[in-house]
Amino acid sequence: MSNKNSNFKKISIIVIILIIAIISGAMVGSIAWIIKEAPDISNYGRWKPSEATMIYSEDGKLLTRLYQENRDYVPISKIPKNLQNAIVAIEDNRFYEHYGVDPWAIARALWVDIKGGGIIQGGSTLTQQLAKNALLTHERTIYRKIQEAYLAIQFERMYTKKEILEFYLNEIYLGHSVYGVQTAAKYYFNKDVSNLNLAESALIAGLPKAPNHYSPYEDPKASKRRRNIILNQMAKYGFISETKAKKTKDQPIRPNKGLINKKEIAPYFVRHIRDKLIDMYGAQAVYNSGLKVYTTLDYNLQMKAEQAIDKAFNSYIPTVKKEKGYGLKQPQIALTTINPQNGHIKVMVGGRGDDNKYNRVTQAYRQPGSAFKPFVYASAIEKGYSPGSVIDDIPEAYKVGKDEEDVWIPKNYDDKYLGPTTLRIGLAKSINVMAVKLLDKVGIKDTIKLTKKMGISSLVERGRKNDNNLALALGGLTKGTTPLEMASAYGVLANQGIKVNPISILKVVDSRGNVLFENDPEQKIILSEDVAYLVTDMLRSVLSRGPLVWGTGWRANLGRPAAGKTGTTSNYTDAWFVGYTPDLTTSIWIGEDAPAKMEYKVYNDNGEVVKDKTGEPKTEIVSSAETARLWGDYMRSAIKSKPVKDFKRPNNIITKKICVESGLLPNEYCPEDSIREEFFIKGTEPTKVGNLHKPTIEVKVDNSTGQLATSGCPSEDVSTYTYQRDTHIRVDENGVPIKLVDEETGVPTRDEAGNYIYERMPEEECSLHEGGLQDKIQEQTDKIKDKFWEFFDMMNKQ
Repeated sequence: MSNKNSNFKKISIIVIILIIAIISGAMVGSIAWIIKEAPDISNYGRWKPSEATMIYSEDGKLLTRLYQENRDYVPISKIPKNLQNAIVAIEDNRFYEHYGVDPWAIARALWVDIKGGGIIQGGSTLTQQLAKNALLTHERTIYRKIQEAYLAIQFERMYTKKEILEFYLNEIYLGHSVYGVQTAAKYYFNKDVSNLNLAESALIAGLPKAPNHYSPYEDPKASKRRRNIILNQMAKYGFISETKAKKTKDQPIRPNKGLINKKEIAPYFVRHIRDKLIDMYGAQAVYNSGLKVYTTLDYNLQMKAEQAIDKAFNSYIPTVKKEKGYGLKQPQIALTTINPQNGHIKVMVGGRGDDNKYNRVTQAYRQPGSAFKPFVYASAIEKGYSPGSVIDDIPEAYKVGKDEEDVWIPKNYDDKYLGPTTLRIGLAKSINVMAVKLLDKVGIKDTIKLTKKMGISSLVERGRKNDNNLALALGGLTKGTTPLEMASAYGVLANQGIKVNPISILKVVDSRGNVLFENDPEQKIILSEDVAYLVTDMLRSVLSRGPLVWGTGWRANLGRPAAGKTGTTSNYTDAWFVGYTPDLTTSIWIGEDAPAKMEYKVYNDNGEVVKDKTGEPKTEIVSSAETARLWGDYMRSAIKSKPVKDFKRPNNIITKKICVESGLLPNEYCPEDSIREEFFIKGTEPTKVGNLHKPTIEVKVDNSTGQLATSGCPSEDVSTYTYQRDTHIRVDENGVPIKLVDEETGVPTRDEAGNYIYERMPEEECSLHEGGLQDKIQEQTDKIKDKFWEFFDMMNKQ
């Protein structure tokens, strides 16, 4: 027995060693492959910007020359020692000690992150920052981190510290489309970098962390605080004395703007193209080979989008600054427009300002809220539902745990419920309860499968936290999704069920005129044209201003055929509007970079906080109402000169009159206001006559007792209710039976068999007030008694 145990232990150890060896080998192989893909930096210092890559819009307008963006290269000998030391003190105080990667800095940053419960501090050295800013895209992946570390080590191996610092100081982004310290000196102080004093050097050294926030033109107070932090760091590491630091901190901020730089055209789109080109050809080819890149950007539409955004944030959307939002203006925004027929990205606004390293169109994964609901409805239409299908809008409890009390009861935004309601009205009014019930009926897995096919790739199906739950119906995603993915997925509906992946590069030509790349986007049928049309027609109701329905997205109404959906997440942290015409699909997201409730104080023209009637600061909330308004403002200008175009109705779509409370053919008792014409895919239209509506009677009920009112009940205590004549079940103003509900949860009560319990007509007359049947009987009895005694007295007298 002991020998068997001994052999088992030996085998187990061998197996474990083999597994470790295999995993280690795989990791080493992966790292080797990642390193192999890294750019070659052997000629970095000798690259010539004269053969810059030219990036053009779709109509041939030059957007930018890569590597000549507001930059004047200066040798390290012309950069003041104070500026060099200031950068080292604040960005990488161990710069002269490490070899590209600083294990101590990484460990320290990791410890701070662990204590803070998130990514608070970075561990990148100056050399790593150089590699990332100059050569790599800004993806936040382990792949990029490994390449960054490898390149940093290679830089240190091939170049001196002085050369690396020179490269860095000429590459670094310093706000307002300014790159490099020479251009920054000109822009902020109207002088050459060699003439900067200590205070000016410290100010410029403080900019890389959040260039626009710490700009003296944007926020002089924040700029001065940051400058003084740099001076403290310089004193701490012995670059200047404490006395010198103290004396310099007392100096005021005196910017002296030189030549104002021309505003970059579509900076987020240009950065997006740059990153794609680096992935395709490497940094050296992009910056040195004279490529000509033809893109999908529509310059005129881009300008209209930027103008609409500026107008919105200067009028009906407030602006604040928050340290947690990367020092940028908040709330932030992302807007993108694509042509759904060919996937061309026509517009890309990745944020407010020109700090384009974080492109919210492609990188901001946020909760879509109710903007996700169309995917649930599309799944339902695919399974045979129609816009006229009815779901009961009334709360329901869903088990979410093992214990009996572990239930989730979805609620509507306004805590009001419509009862039996068609899918069209449910989507137009963004009714939460209906979306959850619909998802429960059509299936979570099938809905996820369809949504992924339409273009939302970020859905999580495995792991402890995943999207396999009913909260999916309300856009409560594990990871979230991006504005570009939302635009692409809605584009399937706009393009009659055909998906075309978004593209931004049409063609790349080398300096000799050879075509290196030409884009031919693939098309794929995801939905039938019938399904796409019905979902689109329901989404048109979202923009409706009556008379049949007033949709949540009415502010986006264009006065011509358009469809879309609002989306606001809980606590107002995200606001969306995604919509389309037959030719353009636009997705807009508004929110803070560090998710927070978008509730802001209101200020008057004098900069004073406005107070409400109670004396408290007046606030306003940003929601999908503002996003829908912005979408409408922008899209109206975008299509103003275009001919009106409607969504093509497939031959298989027919119309039928239905009763909207039953979803079936109307019977003789269905109210006239409840009979509406609805679209159906041929073969799915109702053929049965509904029996929800029945003959009714009106009955007066005493409110105090809940019993039948009598002539003795005060008129102010009496209400008239309507009941079905045969069942005595009470009905609402639409003739729909009223269920009894739990007062605390609002969930309908059921009997032991699981059937709903309805409110019924009382059987007894009011026992509280005079004038009832008992009173009449007593009155007649008393009269009989009186007559008897009169007769008795008369007989005695005889």
